[in-house]
Amino acid sequence: MIAIIDSGSTKSSWAIINQDGSKSAYSTVGFNPYYQSSEEIGDILRRDLFPQLEEGTRITEVFYYGAGCERKAQRDVVEAGFRLAFGEILYHIDHDLLAAARSLFHDENGIACIAGTGSNTCLFENGRIVENIYSPGLALGDEGSGGYLGKLLVRDYIRKALPPSLMKKFEEFTPDRTAEILDKVYKKPFPNRYLASFAPFVVQNQDHPAMHKLAYQNFEEMFDQCICRYPDYQKLPIRFVGSVAAYLSPVLQEVAKSKGASIDKILRNPMEGLVLYHLKSENLV
Repeated sequence: MIAIIDSGSTKSSWAIINQDGSKSAYSTVGFNPYYQSSEEIGDILRRDLFPQLEEGTRITEVFYYGAGCERKAQRDVVEAGFRLAFGEILYHIDHDLLAAARSLFHDENGIACIAGTGSNTCLFENGRIVENIYSPGLALGDEGSGGYLGKLLVRDYIRKALPPSLMKKFEEFTPDRTAEILDKVYKKPFPNRYLASFAPFVVQNQDHPAMHKLAYQNFEEMFDQCICRYPDYQKLPIRFVGSVAAYLSPVLQEVAKSKGASIDKILRNPMEGLVLYHLKSENLV
């Protein structure tokens, strides 16, 4: 059995595939080696995944694509955590950006983008990532992400820059006020997850001019800082995965059009395309 895992910082989607091509789907919390140790990852797998697995499940090979896994040191943290849970089997640990690109393009060429809790982009050619304008995380980037969008929103809330009607709605949306927000952003773990938890407020109110403006700014900065820096970005197909892209697709398409670019596919979750990619690779379809 092979296990395919697509892990953002918030959620991990799992597909376990048998030799006959049949598959089972599971879900756990997300992993990020910048915020979790190998021991914590191993503990989560044993606690959250193992009770879900069908009796007799014997995973022999893992294809893991995860947030924060762009460098070997971070990939090693994740692999060590998986070894604590699954033992000595075959591991392929890579970045979630490769999962997005394989899911979106298979053997085609184009610009693959992630806009979920975090964000990233790459130029994908001939089955590999040939250029990546690095997204250095929420503190230094992550434009287009739910975390960045949440940061824009709570900044306006704290500065009392939201229209009064939205201030009231926001305070009904969350019990947190300025003191709690600052404490959770600067003192608690996973500030990116926390800030991304405010993105649904923008989604729910995206027809309001103030929220449309924030969503537009979020995606426009992603284009200006990343996508527009790839050669021939106006000629290549641009495709997105991620809940922020999916739920705010009208605004995203509006920004793309303003940049002379074309987005021809937006997926909320890359797993379906990723499973198909691996089924073809393993000659199971």
